[in-house]
Amino acid sequence: MIGGDSAIENPNRRVKVYVLGVDGQWDDRGTGYVKCEIIPEYDSLGFRVVAENQPMKELLVTRIFEEEVFQRQGDTIVTWTNPDTKEDVALSFQEACGAQQVWEMVCQVQGRSPHPHDGGDGDGDGDG
Repeated sequence: MIGGDSAIENPNRRVKVYVLGVDGQWDDRGTGYVKCEIIPEYDSLGFRVVAENQPMKELLVTRIFEEEVFQRQGDTIVTWTNPDTKEDVALSFQEACGAQQVWEMVCQVQGRSPHPHDGGDGDGDGDG
């Protein structure tokens, strides 16, 4: 469901937002809840992360890029490099199922399978 997935207070969608700093260290931007929705600023599907303790504060707003810039890192982390800003971003999920839900949305937008055995990365080693 694209338009109506409520992320607020959903532990499956609880994330920490990290951005790679100029010093090569991951900077913690805060903890919040991610929601997949149409982002009017980009006129496309994307992610909005609102702060856990300040629901009116946005920690991250980004579109889902059609380019394959998103990667899964283990069961609970989704990373990408924003092709517009060159900023490296990571979402670290409290629950693996939340990361899987977001990953499936990314793959749906990009027209690829979220499961490595269904197509994967094409190198045949099974690591996706």
